[in-house]
Amino acid sequence: MNPPSPSYILMISVLFIFCIVTVVYASALNNNSSSSSTFADVLFVHEQPNAGGDVPWPGGAWLRRMANDPANSFTYGGHTYHSAYEAVLHNDPASNPVKNFNAYINSFVVPHNIAIRMVEIFGTFWGHHVISYLRNFIAGCIVYYGTGAFFHYHCYIHPRSKEIFKDRKRPSNEIILDQIKLAQASLFIYVLLPAISEYVIEEGYTKCYYTMEEIGGFLPYLICTLVYFVLVEIGIYWMHRTLHTNKFMYKYIHMTHHKYSRPDTLTPWASIAFNPIDGMLQACPYVLCLPIVPCHYLTHTAMIFFTAIWATYIHDSMDWNIDPIMGSKYHTVHHTHYIYNYGQIFTFCDRIWGTLRVPVGKTGVLEGPNRVKLLPAQKGLFGNGRGKVMT
Repeated sequence: MNPPSPSYILMISVLFIFCIVTVVYASALNNNSSSSSTFADVLFVHEQPNAGGDVPWPGGAWLRRMANDPANSFTYGGHTYHSAYEAVLHNDPASNPVKNFNAYINSFVVPHNIAIRMVEIFGTFWGHHVISYLRNFIAGCIVYYGTGAFFHYHCYIHPRSKEIFKDRKRPSNEIILDQIKLAQASLFIYVLLPAISEYVIEEGYTKCYYTMEEIGGFLPYLICTLVYFVLVEIGIYWMHRTLHTNKFMYKYIHMTHHKYSRPDTLTPWASIAFNPIDGMLQACPYVLCLPIVPCHYLTHTAMIFFTAIWATYIHDSMDWNIDPIMGSKYHTVHHTHYIYNYGQIFTFCDRIWGTLRVPVGKTGVLEGPNRVKLLPAQKGLFGNGRGKVMT
């Protein structure tokens, strides 16, 4: 029996973690005012809510805990604060639960002396968003190098790699290094997208919500999440397709990523080896759909996080796939043939608009009897099968 492939390990692990965290987190929010112990209390080491029980998880106790350390205190604008996060929250975490949550996460990622300095330089409002940007950058680096290393091992180091590359060419170290350098340079700007997302959510410009009570329970949550996800998928499909059909956008924005046009130039490290504007445009439907469809903040954040992992998977040029998922075999065809397979996670958009091209065989094998073959493009509901909209 063959060992499980990285795609199965990835899908099972991420879906399991996503389901557990969502259920437990919702439980923590719904039971925040309860004095009884819950599974969320155990998993999150849930703190007692502040007086009045009006602050959803993580509550306000974390601020008081930071206030117990005199080293965290500083003076800004004539006021003495017990921490940088007390300053950005104006000691009122209940007024903005999303901002309170983001500040809580920031307190684990960004050193507090740096957080204080950001508040002193940029003020309490923009200082918070600069701190969140730094957290997103650090998290982005961890996700990129962590998932890249995971897939690199399974693709190129694991004993199965001898079987994988017995009839195909391995990517060179020069290609991998080029992709890492481009991706690292891109990260500085690319992580502005989640920072912008957090800004518009915290300022109330979207329909994003924080507790299940706000949406009316679990069933409305599921329905709205499904609608949101479908709209995001459609938005990403058309944004990606526009980046190809618009000559200016392709030449000056998207073509950088498509210099990796052969299977032996595609690696997990190519996931965000692009013009950062390219990445922001393709991911912007996650933000643009928020004023239209309600979405739980944790779910929205988890989707963006999952997208970063997914991008690593679809660029490995392997054949580990679970149809009808837009796996790496489909995305390899996109890089080699350009006008097909624009979708992100599922194939339904390409099927509807006639841009799906299905490979048969190993997508990385270009020569010999086992070389990859492409099935003829099928006519979609609203497309003619050659990447053009029907008129």
